[in-house]
This record gives sequence, C-alpha cells and structure tokens, in this order.
Amino acid sequence: MNKLDRVRIGIIGCGRIADLNIQGYLDHPRCDLVAVCDLNEALAQRRQQEWKAKKYYTDFEQLVRDPEINAVEILLPHRLHLPAVVAAAQGGKHVSLQKPMCAELWEGRKMVEAAQQAGVRFRVTENFMFYPPLRLMKKFLDAGEIGEPLSIDMKLAGGAGGWWVPLKTWVWHIDPERCGGTPAVYDDGYHKLSIAKFMFGEIEKVKCWLDFTFAVLDIPSLVTWKHKSGQVGVWEVGLGVNLMMNHKYYGADEWFEITGTKGVLTATRCTSRLMEIPPLILYKDGRHTAIDDIRDDWADSFHDAGWHFIDSLLEGRPPDLSGEDALYLMKFWKAIWKSTCEKREVRLDEIGEEKEPEHA
Repeated sequence: MNKLDRVRIGIIGCGRIADLNIQGYLDHPRCDLVAVCDLNEALAQRRQQEWKAKKYYTDFEQLVRDPEINAVEILLPHRLHLPAVVAAAQGGKHVSLQKPMCAELWEGRKMVEAAQQAGVRFRVTENFMFYPPLRLMKKFLDAGEIGEPLSIDMKLAGGAGGWWVPLKTWVWHIDPERCGGTPAVYDDGYHKLSIAKFMFGEIEKVKCWLDFTFAVLDIPSLVTWKHKSGQVGVWEVGLGVNLMMNHKYYGADEWFEITGTKGVLTATRCTSRLMEIPPLILYKDGRHTAIDDIRDDWADSFHDAGWHFIDSLLEGRPPDLSGEDALYLMKFWKAIWKSTCEKREVRLDEIGEEKEPEHA
C-alpha cells in the first residue's frame, strides 16, 4: 500500500474518551486534524474550537465523503461501528476504530472485508498495548529476563470516583443490547484480553465465572485460560464501592504480573494510581529492580497508539491490531461468555464466525 505524505484525519465521535484518543493526533508533526463529527452539534462545535479543527460535521456520512480527509478515528457506541467503518472504507479512508470491535463476529468480518475491498488500512485501537510500562515488560519478557514464562496474572480493581462522564454514556454501557456485552469483562475486558495475547500469543481454552452486582455489573468475576504455548492466565475483576482511587480518569486500576522460571515482572499504574509504587518492577536473582524513570500516565498509552497509527500510514505498513487481530479477541470474549453460560471449559476452536442474519 502506498505511503501517505501527511495524515489528514477526521474524528467521528466527540465524547468523553475522545479527550484521550485525540492526543496523539494533535502533536504529531505530520498529522492535520481536518474535521470532527458528533450528532450533538454544540459538542462538535466545542471540540472544533478546542482542538483547532478546520471544520465540524453532525453526520459521519458527510465527513467520510470529505476529499480533504484520508483517515478517520471512530469513537462511537459499539452498535454503530459497522455502518461507520463500512462508510469510511467505501469513502477511501484509512480507519482506526475504538475497541471493542463489534457485538457479533459477522459484523467484524464485514468490516474487515470492506477495508480489504476498498484497499484501506483498518485497525482497532487498543491503548493498553501502548502503555509504556507494558511495552517494556514485553521487551524484558522477550529478552529472557525472567527465564521461561509460566503464567500471567491480571487484576482489575474498580472503586469510587472518576472523571465526569455523561449519564447517557453510562446507561448504554450497562445495557447488553446497546453495548453488545457486559460492561467489565466485554467492554473494559478487551484491554486485558489483548494484553494476554500480546504477551503470550494465541489462546487454547478458557474457563470462567462471572457474577453480577446491582444486576448489571459483571463483578466480581474470574477468568482463566491456557495459551497454546503452554502458559496459563488468570484475570480477577473486583469492585470496592467505598474504595477511593487516586485518579485522573476512571475510578479503576490494574495490575499485571508475569512469573517465569527465573523471575517476576510486575506492572501497575494503568488507569489510576491506587498504590504509589514503581510502574514496573523486575524481580530476579533475589533482587528487586524498580523502573520508575518511564512515562506512566494512562494518557501516554492513547498518545502512543495514535502516533503508531499515523506512522504506519506514513510508512505504508500495516498497523498493529489489525481487523483480524480484533476478530480473534472477539472470539476470546465469545469463549468466555460461552464458558460462563454453559459452566464448562471452552476451547477457542469451538467459536465459529456466524453468518450475517438475513434481516441485518
């Protein structure tokens, strides 16, 4: 695919999360923010002024027909992903789509096919994979710093507080019909599932237990799995109603720990700063090494994810987290849900891509 001289981007969806996704596009020397789009015209106008975009739209169909734009970042509710991606691809725009990719696998397959037919790049944004401490953790892991890797342990702790998010946004996130799945293990969980695959590769089988708080939050939950390469993983999801978070963003925090035959790697300070400890710790040979001279703000991960997308277009190479990668992670989620519903271990090769319904 040809390289671009400059990336001229349009942002579709100007809600709360756009404050983070926009960062890598505002300071890249070879990226121009051409337009923003939101159904809420007042919000679209405010974002245009705030981010110094050339123009604004209230209809994404109009934005993707803009000849000045050659790439888009789509930050819409999950049920709107399919029409927006297809329209953008048919408009000749390279596409970065906010996670999770889709509610049903056939939707994701249609997105991939639309991008292929149009000859445009398509990636699904996953900021945790660009969080600097996790990038360095992966580098240490691949360099053999902790010997042969054995397991990965992840934990999500939800708590009180968080930055302001419109009530209507919270409402659709906890509605399975509008969200496409559960708010913790499906929506936020995409981050954690992507890190598991990023570190150790493909998944062989999963076994899970999901419970619900207030009948809508899939917390507390426990997800376990085994990688094809032999490592095992566990992800614990908990909620402390009165747990106060030291945060700038959402009231949640994460830990990632990888154990190997010669040591342990621990990363934290992702979404929040529940504990003021170094963002990455290496334990081996009986000693702890704290790595604290590293960028560790959650916004850094969004910034770097944006830069990666721009650089891939400028260099004419596929971006990380392709449509096929995203479809695999959706199969991971489908296996988790199947395991929960059927109360058994589920192999990922049991998860097939269903056909598009005739009424769709």
